[in-house]
Amino acid sequence: MNSIVNDLNRALAQQLLVNVYQTNQEVVYTGYVTTVSDTGIILATYDDYGLPDGAVFLALDVIDEVEFSSDDLDNMAFRIQTAKDEAFIKAGGLTLHFDERRDLRRQVLSHAWVDHLVVMLVMANDDHFYEGLVTAVAADQITVQLLNKFDYSDQPELKLKPDDIQVLEFQGQELTLQGIAATRLQRLKHVEPVNVEDPEQIPDTLQQLAGKDPLVALVPEQDQDLFFVGRINVVTDDAVIMNLVDMTGQFGGYTVMRLAEIHAVVIESDYLQTMRLFSLLNRSRQHQIQPVLNDERLFDPTVDQFTARLTQAATFRTIVRLKLHDGSNQLGYPSQVGGERFIFHEVEDNQLDQVGQVYRITDVDEIAFGYLDAYLVERQLRVEGDL
Repeated sequence: MNSIVNDLNRALAQQLLVNVYQTNQEVVYTGYVTTVSDTGIILATYDDYGLPDGAVFLALDVIDEVEFSSDDLDNMAFRIQTAKDEAFIKAGGLTLHFDERRDLRRQVLSHAWVDHLVVMLVMANDDHFYEGLVTAVAADQITVQLLNKFDYSDQPELKLKPDDIQVLEFQGQELTLQGIAATRLQRLKHVEPVNVEDPEQIPDTLQQLAGKDPLVALVPEQDQDLFFVGRINVVTDDAVIMNLVDMTGQFGGYTVMRLAEIHAVVIESDYLQTMRLFSLLNRSRQHQIQPVLNDERLFDPTVDQFTARLTQAATFRTIVRLKLHDGSNQLGYPSQVGGERFIFHEVEDNQLDQVGQVYRITDVDEIAFGYLDAYLVERQLRVEGDL
């Protein structure tokens, strides 16, 4: 424990970007240590795109390792600088100040209570992540009104012992949006999900939604726990292109999916209500799209979109993500797109496979393109001379 505290104090004193690994969770936090106390730390965190993403309190006993140097940290430093250079839209990050001589956990909870902040909690001996508003703080108990953005009928009140809280996220982009939206979310009524699952009806349903504003969700056949949220852009004979919305309600690029690979179209759900509200809030704050992305692309419904997207990506060496029929996902760029086949050059750990693998176009079930992570991978490869 002493060596971890020494590492944390070094990160604080030298203002070093670090990764903090936990003993019992796979979530890794990246950021700058702002406060160290004898029970825990405050880390000002960054998201995967290099944007400030609020902060986290971590109890000392859940910290497994503090990493000062790695390829991952080099990539994050590049992304943080790119986000500044390109003036990415950001939520604002950590604005609160803490006194290391007082209990950090209780300071965060008090701020959350007074400022009506939505927080995310992880408790000792509990695998759940709880999101909600702190509605009361006492010496040995706090009350949290849970917010379930997936199911409005499941929003109980929890009474917790503060000392049992091991992880406490606050002021992040998604949590901030939930805080702004909290009163409206509490007014929204629970709806039963409305799904179209009949393979005969899916193409017609998508055709009716094409070019319209409502957000819907697509559930893929192969992984029915997964879903894509967005607006239907265009429908062809065998495919659909969707303008995606990410979990903070911002434009998240495009995906083209084979109609045969769609298990269901979700027309109505509590989560869709949440995302519609997030999208509206982003629009009103001019936060709906990052400046390096383009959400106004139109696609020709008369051409094969898989061949067209692969050909365009090959021409410009654009990074895309493929989902193949065997269920595997690959990030990279295609080349030599022919009538039936193409070569795909995968990027793994920022290393580009210059030789590539040959695939059939019919092997590809989905192509994701024009989204922020792909832009950042591509930019880094170009800057480093690999692309």
